[in-house]
Amino acid sequence: LLTAISVERCLCVLWPFWYRCHRPKLLSVAMCFLLWLLACVLSVLVYFVCDLAHCKHCWMVLAILCFLNFCLFTPFMILSNVILLIKLKHSSWQHHSDRMYTVVFLAVFFFLLFAIPLSAEIFLNFFVYVKFVLEICLLLASINSSINPVIYVLAGCYRESTFRGSLKVALERVFEDK
Repeated sequence: LLTAISVERCLCVLWPFWYRCHRPKLLSVAMCFLLWLLACVLSVLVYFVCDLAHCKHCWMVLAILCFLNFCLFTPFMILSNVILLIKLKHSSWQHHSDRMYTVVFLAVFFFLLFAIPLSAEIFLNFFVYVKFVLEICLLLASINSSINPVIYVLAGCYRESTFRGSLKVALERVFEDK
């Protein structure tokens, strides 16, 4: 989902007219549905093939997960965010880009820091299994799952000495369209 959000955010900045006027209205809903469906199918496969059956085809399911993560989702997310950062850095709306620049940078940074180790560990488990490292990677992936809302709230409170207002106000401040 982070990849889909990153690509959509990039499209919004690169082609704002197309994004507002010509983008299919249900594109986001359809993409989210397909991604959740893919995640459910892969989770069910991992559960039944690797956890319950312990069959020899477990490596194939894990290889598919590694391929999707390393060769599809991560490169698209990184590429779209790099493009977005370059575009925001060179854009004329500097007052808006500071906050957005910070949010984009932190989301990508924490994704690379917390989510990639689990995929790398799954890939490395094909060759050597270290339980302690896997548990640390699972903890990091759990942190990654909950870090984006924290980033958005902190960016919404950016340049304020104390947090005044509700969570809704902080989120509106991050995503306000000036």
